[in-house]
This record gives sequence, structure tokens and C-alpha cells, in this order.
Amino acid sequence: MTLARPTSALPGVNTFTPVQLLRVARLFAADPDLPDLLPARAEDPGGRRWHQLAETHHLQLWVIEWPPGASTGFHDHGGSRGAFTTVRGVLTERQVIQGDVHSRGLPAGEGRAFGANHLHDVTNDGDVAALSVHAYSPRLDQMTHYDFVDGRLIPAGVEQRGENW
Repeated sequence: MTLARPTSALPGVNTFTPVQLLRVARLFAADPDLPDLLPARAEDPGGRRWHQLAETHHLQLWVIEWPPGASTGFHDHGGSRGAFTTVRGVLTERQVIQGDVHSRGLPAGEGRAFGANHLHDVTNDGDVAALSVHAYSPRLDQMTHYDFVDGRLIPAGVEQRGENW
């Protein structure tokens, strides 16, 4: 006799693995109308623009436009797993590994999947605006921002859901 797992425990129903999140981000990234979903440019022409594509408690999707020089700063995802894929341009992901900053370029078509303890900085170091799609599970409810000081990341503040996004 085989016992079925309850639906709430099935991956992709109420919890998504990083690989599944990357697949979902790539699926949404194929939509040619993504740029049309972004809000009008704010007074700050150097700031990022974003639009939430979908949200449940278990899954959240965003499209983000990154002007040249835009950066998130070092941050975590409050325990959420995640993934992002570059749709247009090139994004650079930075991580601190044993006190050193390591960078990786992610041109259009490439992405990154990560677990719940991932901490990074994402930047558009290019000369043209970049576009990306991000997926999180569970949805983002908070992010901690960090300062890089003497080879270490020091918590600098917490951003809560509903306050700035």
C-alpha cells in the first residue's frame, strides 16, 4: 500500500525549489510585453522600476528594469528561496566569499537560482537599461540589507513587506 503525500507538501504546489523558480522566471521572461507593465519613470531617472507580475503566499514574481548603475546593495531574502533571469542587458551578481567579493555577469537569457540563505548584490554595470524577472517562494515578506565592512557583511537595516514594496 502506497500512502500519498498531502497536497500541501508537494513541491510546486505550496513550495517551490530554486530550480522550479528559475523555470517559472524564464517562462514569464518570454513575454514580449513585459516592459509595458512597468510604471512610468519616477522623478529619479537612475532608479529601478518594478511591477509585481503575480503573488500568492507561496509564489511571487516581479519584473524589474535596471538603469545603468542601478544596484540593490547587499541583501538577503528573509528566508525565501529565489531565482532571477536577465531578459535584456547584463546584470552583475556579487557575493562575499571568505571576505572577498566575487562577481558574475548574467547576460540576457542567463539566470540564477538560490536557496533561502542566499545573500548578494545585483547591479547593472552596463551602459543600457537591463530587464529581469524574479521569482520567490514563499513570497518576500522582508529583506535585510548589509554593509560590506572590512571583508564582512554587517546588517544595516530590515525592509518589511508593505512599507517599501
